Amino acid sequence: MADLARLTQIAHQRGLPHDGLNYLEMFLMAAIDASLAAQNAVVAAESLGLGTVYIGAMRNNPLAVAAELGLPKQVFAVFGLCVGYADPAVATAIKPRLPQAAVLHRETYSLDQNAAIDDYNNIMTAFYANQQMNVAGDWAHHSSERIASSEALRNRAHLREILHQLGFELR
Repeated sequence: MADLARLTQIAHQRGLPHDGLNYLEMFLMAAIDASLAAQNAVVAAESLGLGTVYIGAMRNNPLAVAAELGLPKQVFAVFGLCVGYADPAVATAIKPRLPQAAVLHRETYSLDQNAAIDDYNNIMTAFYANQQMNVAGDWAHHSSERIASSEALRNRAHLREILHQLGFELR
């Protein structure tokens, strides 16, 4: 959770100013903190033989998620995290990640990654087929469709307004 409610309460109880919590920087920091904590939880869980899955769909309807979880103002479910044992009867695979050539930059940023993206498209096409996933086109096409319009973003296109409703001013 991106949680600024705790700091708000602490400052309020002590009669201290806390206007700085209303800025985008603080929300971003809270989201990063949640992500770092989750990544550490995933590493710990996997070291114990557990499987994990991040659930980004929590951001598809954040008001309903907040209501369901009873979240106070200034708390936002950045993502969900499922932890458990995999069903050994179901064949699964770890989704391949972009190759290092597509994400590693030396000294300066470069978008000259066509060969790495072409390789990844081939890897992901095989992964989609192996996992029996119904994905139209290759990874680049599928990823581009997900950002083609505000409608493609689902409710996430309205995230700023929703965050405001959840108590984040985002100045």
